[in-house]
Amino acid sequence: MSGQARTPLGRDFWWVFAASTCLTLVNGAAAALLARYAIHELGATAGTVGLLVGSSSVVAIVLRPVLGGLADRYGLRRVSVLGGVSMAFGLIILMLAASVAAGTAGRLVSGLSSAAANTALMAWVIGLVPTEQRGRALGIFGVSIWLGLAAGPQIGQSLVSLGGYSALWIGCGVLGMASAACAMRAGAPRIEVKPESPPRHPLHLLKLVARPGAASLIAWSGEGLVVTFLVIHLEGRGLAPSGLTGAVSVFTVFAISVIAGRLALAGMVDRVGAARTAAAALFTLGIGLATLAVASSFAVAALGGVLLGLGFAPLFPALALLATERLNPDERGSGIGVFSSFMDAGMAAGSILGGVLVAAIGSGATFGVIAAAQLVALVLVLGGGSHPRLSPRSRSRAGLETTIASTAAAETPPS
Repeated sequence: MSGQARTPLGRDFWWVFAASTCLTLVNGAAAALLARYAIHELGATAGTVGLLVGSSSVVAIVLRPVLGGLADRYGLRRVSVLGGVSMAFGLIILMLAASVAAGTAGRLVSGLSSAAANTALMAWVIGLVPTEQRGRALGIFGVSIWLGLAAGPQIGQSLVSLGGYSALWIGCGVLGMASAACAMRAGAPRIEVKPESPPRHPLHLLKLVARPGAASLIAWSGEGLVVTFLVIHLEGRGLAPSGLTGAVSVFTVFAISVIAGRLALAGMVDRVGAARTAAAALFTLGIGLATLAVASSFAVAALGGVLLGLGFAPLFPALALLATERLNPDERGSGIGVFSSFMDAGMAAGSILGGVLVAAIGSGATFGVIAAAQLVALVLVLGGGSHPRLSPRSRSRAGLETTIASTAAAETPPS
């Protein structure tokens, strides 16, 4: 079976999709309830809650390239399975914790395990399908992340209502193990290492990923700003904080727009090329942020949420392809780790630097500044060097790889 050509988005892809969904369900549930757990169960203060919740994200910015390198060296399946299992152990530590320090240790173990598994799973998707199908595959794979983040808080709250926080962490641990089980069922891509393409120095790897990475930092700073300040901003503009037409509902509009956009625009990257798609997405993202900056009614804010969602929908697969198109097959994990670190840094910048700007110039002006910054990201994307105007199909005809050949015997699909 492992020697046969794989059908794009076949059985192996959907097992990887399921593994990612399980992980993001855990992330969604934990993100929504972790601060409350730290305050009520561990006696955390406002300052120590930030340490506990944000510790894994800050460390992941530095360690994602290392985690990706482990996937390149030891195999995508091994790292994905180990990530799911060790995430469950981290959640057990969190459940048994009696102090903020112990809770932070559990958060670090579970958060870094999730980062390792997610990095390996993204590289897995890129390796499973031919070059001309990767934009579509990454777009649909991204739906797993949004499904998990959308449903995770509801699942987490239901578990707490049924059995307290112990039920939450046990349930999340089961999902971590389920992710590992799904990864065991998927066949990892086989990678042929060519003698003329030896592994490159980490700084050269950073150089290859720098332009799309910097563009993603700017783009995801917009998401960090939205996640942290949108409700406060819209309340200040006159919207109700809750209710069907309240500020919180704009998040629902945003999430639905991303999922719908991912499904509707899944083939856009493969048809028109990654650079052009990323440029159009960044322009749309900027218009969405500018609309939110001036919104004073739910209708206008919802329009901004739709534009924001349609901008982000094709942006992730487009930038991910730009970041990986010049990498050797056996260094994709490392490259994706570097690329993901830029995204993590963007989220942090949107929250932290966004807060500084909001305090200095107000929320509306801050949204306007981040909207204008998307033009810088657009220039970075269009100024990239690696065949920016060729579609993946054209690059395939030009001689770039179209298939993935074989890793190690240990990565053979299970029978």
